[in-house]
Amino acid sequence: MTRVWTWWLARCERETDVRPLALVRILVPWMVILDLMRVLQLGLVEVLFRPESAGGLSSFTDDSALIHEWSPMWAGPVAFWVTIGCMLLISVGRWMKPAILMGCFAYAQLGHLYPPGDRAIDRILRCVLLFLLFSKADRWWAFNAKERLQRIPAWPVDLIKWMLVMVYMSAGMSKILQQPAWMAVDGMPVLYRIMTDPLASDMDPAAWAWAYPLFRFGSWATIILEIGAVLILTRWCHWWAIFGVLMHLGIAATMNLGMFSWGMLALYPVLLSPWILWGFRRWEEKKGLAHSTP
Repeated sequence: MTRVWTWWLARCERETDVRPLALVRILVPWMVILDLMRVLQLGLVEVLFRPESAGGLSSFTDDSALIHEWSPMWAGPVAFWVTIGCMLLISVGRWMKPAILMGCFAYAQLGHLYPPGDRAIDRILRCVLLFLLFSKADRWWAFNAKERLQRIPAWPVDLIKWMLVMVYMSAGMSKILQQPAWMAVDGMPVLYRIMTDPLASDMDPAAWAWAYPLFRFGSWATIILEIGAVLILTRWCHWWAIFGVLMHLGIAATMNLGMFSWGMLALYPVLLSPWILWGFRRWEEKKGLAHSTP
């Protein structure tokens, strides 16, 4: 028991460079902002985030929607703008902790006001924001009066990694259990059916029928990548992340899934930290050389 406790303390006290986590703090709020700005661009704020009795689209409001009773007409639009305002504060590192608390509450209320619009990626990003609440990610690239720290406790990074392992591995296992054809060697590839679905993709099924072998390989690779997400917890994490980036870029380029891919990629700085920090060091060295050149 003593060895376990010692390991736990060492794990909690371990430090890491703040910059990858600071990048997550900047990128995640902007993914939320851009996603909500799309809703605003389409003129759907009042339609989606008001109950049907106040002219909204949804006749079903989650029981956890706490704010619509205050004002069915304006609670949703106010929560919309509060979410955007808080996300801006988080991204610039100003009043990060209260902004996360208020922003996550308002963001979650939007999901309760229109449950069909509260996707898995929304919940993942809210979880990450709550991890950041207990971190020192606002000690770098932030407009606040706090002392800058380049080394911070690493456990929030570990939490994000654990969450990603659970997300990817559960996705891979559910695919295999619900549809073993993901690993089939004949028949129509599952990935082909998904990526040519007119409800989620712009790819023409007839035009891509010749690429069955490519889609079959993609199906296998998807399962291997997701089940292999346990590598995130090892020293091979940044190599696994390269294939994760390629997968999400492929999804973003071929399918219409909102901010899903971009929201997931906003978390990848903590996975790609060895190369990100290497890039920063190279930049700092060049900058130092430039300043030293007469």
